[in-house]
Amino acid sequence: MSNIQIVRLTSGEELIAEVTTQADGCLLKDIAILIPTQANQLGLAPFMGYGVTSEGIFFKDAHIMFAINPIDPLRQQYQEMFSKVILPPTSIIS
Repeated sequence: MSNIQIVRLTSGEELIAEVTTQADGCLLKDIAILIPTQANQLGLAPFMGYGVTSEGIFFKDAHIMFAINPIDPLRQQYQEMFSKVILPPTSIIS
């Protein structure tokens, strides 16, 4: 999972996924939707949980407003959600 980005769609939905840029759009794999919570935080939920998104969903450029790199805590939460191997925090243990 090297190219993890937040993608905002023209519909207003914000997704976090592994993004592969193609000629006329982007292929998103392992997609989660960002959901604001009551505690002024973000939660992640599977996008299209009733479909197989691990194979990817193609979005045309016309439906994408922008893509941006996530902050590290959000990236780690995403990786924990979709990874079979849980990575330790990057901080040094003293």
